[in-house]
Amino acid sequence: MSFLRLGALWALPLVLIPIVIHLIHRRRHPSAPWAAMMFLRRASQTRRGPAKLRRWLILAVRTLVVAAVVGALARPLSSSRFGIAASRVVSGAPSIVVLDRSPSMQRRTASGLTYQAAALRRLSETLQTLGTQRVVLIDSVSLAPVELADVDALTDPSVTSGAASAADIPQMLRVAMQTIRDNDHAVADVWVCSDRQASDWRADAPLWTQIAAAAKGMGPGVRLHLLDVASDPRVNSSVTVTRQRLVDHDQGQELMLSILVQRDDDDAVQIPVRVTVGGVTSRFDVQVDGGRGELAEVRVPLPQSAGVVFGQVAIPADVNVADDDWFFVAKADQDRPIGLIAQSPCLALEVAADVLGTKVDTPNAELSGAGQGSRLAGREDSLRDAACWLWQGPLPVGEDARAARRFLQSGGSIVFFPPMDVDREREFQSIRWGQWSRDDVQQATFDQWELPIAASCSIDGQLVRVATIGQDQLWIGKLRVGDGAAWFCGADVIDGDSLFVTDGLVLYGLVAEALGASRLHVGGDQGFVAGIDDQRLKRQLGQNQTLDDAIVEPLLVEPLLVRGDTADAIPLGHAAGVFSVRASAESSTDVVAINRPVAESDRNPITESQLQSLLGNVRWNRVTLGDRQDGSGGGLVQEIWGAIWVLMILGMLCEAWLTLPTRTRGQS
Repeated sequence: MSFLRLGALWALPLVLIPIVIHLIHRRRHPSAPWAAMMFLRRASQTRRGPAKLRRWLILAVRTLVVAAVVGALARPLSSSRFGIAASRVVSGAPSIVVLDRSPSMQRRTASGLTYQAAALRRLSETLQTLGTQRVVLIDSVSLAPVELADVDALTDPSVTSGAASAADIPQMLRVAMQTIRDNDHAVADVWVCSDRQASDWRADAPLWTQIAAAAKGMGPGVRLHLLDVASDPRVNSSVTVTRQRLVDHDQGQELMLSILVQRDDDDAVQIPVRVTVGGVTSRFDVQVDGGRGELAEVRVPLPQSAGVVFGQVAIPADVNVADDDWFFVAKADQDRPIGLIAQSPCLALEVAADVLGTKVDTPNAELSGAGQGSRLAGREDSLRDAACWLWQGPLPVGEDARAARRFLQSGGSIVFFPPMDVDREREFQSIRWGQWSRDDVQQATFDQWELPIAASCSIDGQLVRVATIGQDQLWIGKLRVGDGAAWFCGADVIDGDSLFVTDGLVLYGLVAEALGASRLHVGGDQGFVAGIDDQRLKRQLGQNQTLDDAIVEPLLVEPLLVRGDTADAIPLGHAAGVFSVRASAESSTDVVAINRPVAESDRNPITESQLQSLLGNVRWNRVTLGDRQDGSGGGLVQEIWGAIWVLMILGMLCEAWLTLPTRTRGQS
């Protein structure tokens, strides 16, 4: 048991007052021998035992009543966990609240409260019970200490609403330690409200070593309290858009999305997905098995007059509504991306890609060898975002051929150039490279251009003729594959001194034709990650000031932000949704999509051993909030002085009953 007023316990010696009065009372009645009294003493011998017991009971009850009065004045608490916190309230020690506002904290308990709301409500009631006057808030959005007007501000949604950005627990604790040091607080209580999400606690961060050293150096005056949440067996699902792009067709454009749905369990279930664009909702079903299900390149029709396309992908609300939505903005880029896959370093293709579009950065972009292994391993994801591929080297086979075929069928374009050493048995879509001719110069014709070519490779297969060389020999051919097209050009692009490379007209014309024929447009990037891409967002806005100065209008927001002014309480870059943003009233408007970090959907708390090792010898005062505790009223501790007063009254009634005179037999 602990007490809010430890000073009142100095009055405990007052319990000796009944004993002192009893002793004084005995001295006021000295005994004197009297012969006639011996007969009365003999008569009362049989009643001495019960009378003596009654006197001792009366004395004990009076002593306990005085002790109860002193205990009630000390305001006892029902929990000893926060006795140290209670003892320092009178000294004006601050309570520093480290608040995790990340999406994982928006998971709901069985009582309907989010983890964050449940922890804040419990903490607010506890601090009110403890009589805390000074509360400093350090939240995961601002990462700055803010002294609140009162304890009730902890439950104000405009101050502590949920956010879409991840938390940085070590950074917030570093700020808390720095705040204590800067203000010379000898005693302080740090209350951490978090669900121990591994991506938020960052157990491998070097900053933990500094925090442990600072906490140890401050001594026992600084205590760390962790308000944790109980493990929840309920299953949560989340949705993510992994890829988006615009596709041209005869009637206009379509939006092509790849959607990933994840669950906390391995059961096979079917989850409905809603895709809303321009007020029109399309519905799809995703089969989830083993905790994962993907809807690959589903096509969503767009309105005829669609400019900047933005929308929302959503699944039915479940345990955590913060990860049930994903937002996107799709717009065709003026500089269309071009993927380069080359067997040898090829400056000509690199320059053409940079001039006519934007070269896609891919790791290990040069092909090596001429084996049958995959040359696109580890690069297909980045190349899929391109509108056109420039392929120099052996024709694709196996997995590479299947990847190239998928790209073409989706509407992309590929221009193939021959390798220096031709494998005539290798084919793609029944097309093979033939033999190199390097002996004499031949005249090549492409569109309206003619130029002499010294080296060319013949092409075997059925193609639509685009350009010829020499005696009407096929030099450049075209083949339709699905919604896309492949070009095969027999020119040497490795020799930087060849006229095909130095002149550049045919090379640039061919790449421009393939790029223009591609139906694929990058539908914007994957948007901005809340709390991480602030600098990238500032660069896109062309803004040198802080993001707080931007003019923001929400176009689509997640359900957590629909309430009143809650969305306005979260800075740009930390709320999920689609926003119209301008750097100033005179600047142009940009539409951006901001989403949560994907790791926030992973139910992966740090282990007990990791938690205890973070601060070394400094121990956490940890409290786990269960569902029943979340749904009931009251804080983490309760005052029990009311029960003490009841016991005192009962004691006084008992003492009064014991002091009543006994009635003798026959007495009325």
